[in-house]
Amino acid sequence: MKILIIGENNFNSLEKIYKKNFKVLNCEIVNIHSFWAPKNFILRKFKNFQEKYVYFLFCFIQNFFLKKKLKNDHLSYDLILVFNGYHLDKKTIECIKKKSTGTIANIQTDNIFTKKNILKKNLDYFDKIFVWSKVLQHKINKIYKIKKKKIYFLPFGFDQFLIKNKNYKNIKNQILFYGSWDKDRENSLKQLDSKIIKIYGNGWEKANKNFKKKYIIKNELVGAKLVKEVSESLICLNLFRPQAKNFINMRFFEVLGYDGRLVSEHSREQYLFFKSFKNVIYFKNLREISLIYQKMLNKKIRLIKTKKENKKKMINHNYLNRAKYILKNEKNNIN
Repeated sequence: MKILIIGENNFNSLEKIYKKNFKVLNCEIVNIHSFWAPKNFILRKFKNFQEKYVYFLFCFIQNFFLKKKLKNDHLSYDLILVFNGYHLDKKTIECIKKKSTGTIANIQTDNIFTKKNILKKNLDYFDKIFVWSKVLQHKINKIYKIKKKKIYFLPFGFDQFLIKNKNYKNIKNQILFYGSWDKDRENSLKQLDSKIIKIYGNGWEKANKNFKKKYIIKNELVGAKLVKEVSESLICLNLFRPQAKNFINMRFFEVLGYDGRLVSEHSREQYLFFKSFKNVIYFKNLREISLIYQKMLNKKIRLIKTKKENKKKMINHNYLNRAKYILKNEKNNIN
């Protein structure tokens, strides 16, 4: 099978992870056409300015560059997967369709209802739509009147390529939080003791000066280092962003997939999905975290034992199985 992926082409992007897994599944060709993402600092700033203040120009440029790449690509594909593509207009989607001998599908990894986008009015031009939350799946179906058979539930997962049979038995007495900065997260984290929490992520240079002085803050956590930090931390803290409140988010899959212990804001969807898993604790306000931390300190040996139970269950939720699901879905469609 020949597959074209349209989206981001960063070294740790979901698109790259799916590409690796399709290759493992013996797909003949798997290519990625990225959206316009300039490396030049000035052009990046110009792109960000457009997206924020001159959105129609941002969309025009993104569609122009993608159509140019499609024109220069002389291959045809059995399956085309478009990740998000919130700026795509009808003409560009039609150009994508011309490159496909089979299905073109849209994979949502964010909340389409909170993002500035023109895709909302063009979503029905895709043959299939994969959505990471059942709540969002129902909402899209209800609002856009898209047939249920076109919308599929495809949750996040974890990258099994990052696990190389290392068993991190040393659990440090620390809380790990990794994720991008926003003001709500900063206000939440400043309620916790700075001596026991480590913060990783993008954008934390925007945090208050006193906060940055007080807390240990490092850059984005990815790859093998992510697995090591998750596995060795006593607690991995999950704080939802506004667009994912009460949904099921990526952090759950990563932390449990990499042998971590998760303390999370409560989400009904998340609770129902992971209710049989060990090492998951929910809180309603941040004041509970200190008490949870103390309880976890007294259970370190037990935590190491119970993570083996999670490991068996989590194997179903790696990205290899997500890629298999997409291909099986496509084969069933052909048959």
